[in-house]
Amino acid sequence: MDQDEIIKQVVHVFNKLSTNQQQPISKETLLKFLDTQSNQEYDRGLFEQMYEKIVQKDSGQLTVQKFIRTLMEALKSLKNKISTIQTQISQKKKNLEDHKSTLHQLQSQEQFNQYKISRDSRIRVTIHDADIQFPGNSPIAVILGCENIRYSTKAARRENLVWEEKFEFDIQTGKEEIYIVILDKELADREEIGGQTKLNLKDFYDQKSHEITLELKDKYNVVRYSTIRARVQWIHSQTKYCKEVTQELQQNIKSLEDDVKEYKNYIHMLFLPFEENYSKSQGDHQELSDYSTNQHTPQNQLEHNPESQQWLKYGFILTLIYSFLVLFSSLFKTEFLDSIVIFQSLIYYLDNDKFSLQLHIKVITLMLAFSLIIDVFWLIIYTTPWTSNDVLFFQIEHGFQVYEVIMQYILFGIKITLIFIYGYIYYSESIIQNDPPQYSESQRQNKKLVDNSLQGDNENYQIQQ
Repeated sequence: MDQDEIIKQVVHVFNKLSTNQQQPISKETLLKFLDTQSNQEYDRGLFEQMYEKIVQKDSGQLTVQKFIRTLMEALKSLKNKISTIQTQISQKKKNLEDHKSTLHQLQSQEQFNQYKISRDSRIRVTIHDADIQFPGNSPIAVILGCENIRYSTKAARRENLVWEEKFEFDIQTGKEEIYIVILDKELADREEIGGQTKLNLKDFYDQKSHEITLELKDKYNVVRYSTIRARVQWIHSQTKYCKEVTQELQQNIKSLEDDVKEYKNYIHMLFLPFEENYSKSQGDHQELSDYSTNQHTPQNQLEHNPESQQWLKYGFILTLIYSFLVLFSSLFKTEFLDSIVIFQSLIYYLDNDKFSLQLHIKVITLMLAFSLIIDVFWLIIYTTPWTSNDVLFFQIEHGFQVYEVIMQYILFGIKITLIFIYGYIYYSESIIQNDPPQYSESQRQNKKLVDNSLQGDNENYQIQQ
């Protein structure tokens, strides 16, 4: 539904109040009408923000026409913001898939030395600009060094000390020091410096990019000669770094998706008095009511990484072996509980496009653990006569008992393995998955939403009576 049609429908609703929509109207009358059309109290915080905007812009006179114009400005601004955020989400999801693919490769390829540092560990230093306090006329350069490696920036004029040059050093132990020196030709001829400092690698162990300001002092570390602005990042484990970036991207995507839902919720609240008319158009009604119909949708579905999917395959194979062994074991011992576990497990593997909910894995694991308790009692009771050679029944029954005990020990091991597999999958997925968003209905948040949305375009819409 385009904007003109929306305006017509909103105008149609306001015709119930007055056919002259340019006539001044009291704030209380308009609020009472919106409450009636909404079948509940129209959000007061939202209304107050819109009313203040109308008063500031139109010298205090409130009319239906001005209210509709402000309403449509907010709608357009919100739609633009939603569109922008959705573009960002698409880009971040693409980056997330790329990082997941890279992470899968690194987990099998990256190698570490005896200091638990990647053999490809590197630190990158970007020199932005500098301020100097020592006299002179010669161009300025920055010298960087680590172990036997030494780099130098291009010489820059004192009036414009900007470099934006990047340098990289290989790191082997994590105890290396990177020294930075600033000087000019005049100082070099006198074998003097314009200040020096060192970078401590421990300050950059988090692998994040740090924007820092360095003070370069004299050789006695007393007098400040210069100040340098730089960016430093040390990647000592590509695998760990990739995991951290993946988690950060997932959090950013979730945050952006929450913003979209909040904006859609705001649209829903804006047009609550007019929803009956919007329902004539399924497409637009779906957009305006998206938050109300989906805000309670479970958000704890598993988001598998390649490692979890591999372990799920192992779990599926063990479940199949488990089912066949239970069938043979059940020839002489009714396994009601095992049958239930198998049935539940197979449903999990055969009927899930998104690998169901984490609750499903909890249920399977709990049932397996309970069956293990029963197995312990069964094995204690039935194994004792066999191991003590105190068999008081016929030889054929003794053979059946040996068969059952052996089968039960095998099943015992399979169940323990499955519990560890499911526990690992659940734990790994829980780390990278965020908690479901919590939505507040307080007027304070509504006020914040209105402030953000009403800062959009101020295009005026001419509403035909």
